Amino acid sequence: MQSTSRSALLLCALGATPVSVAHHSYAMFDESGTRTVSGTVAKLEWKNPHVFIWVYVPSQATPGKYDLWAFENGSPSVLTRHGWSKEVLKAGEKITMEYWPLRSGSIGGHCEKAMRSDGQVLQCPSDLGRR
Repeated sequence: MQSTSRSALLLCALGATPVSVAHHSYAMFDESGTRTVSGTVAKLEWKNPHVFIWVYVPSQATPGKYDLWAFENGSPSVLTRHGWSKEVLKAGEKITMEYWPLRSGSIGGHCEKAMRSDGQVLQCPSDLGRR
């Protein structure tokens, strides 16, 4: 019986491993080149599995209005190792985003770097374009 319990525990552990190390691909992003857009930080969403930077960008289709763009970033633990914190960007702050666009053509993408109005550049950890 003890052997059966160990076997069951081992099977559970092995079965959980792929889930714990799984990660989505970057296929949804166009890796052919980056683009830039400027706007105002709406929110820095600091949570797992990925941090998002939400930015109000002046609308191309409707002058005088704004579109809410989402820029995916690394996980909080990865960003922390690169000097980020959940307080690094504040709502209302002017920012320029360099990003890998979504293949779908939707607004937003994967953050390459965020450039603050004071000139500080925040690099976004990414595997895109580095293959």
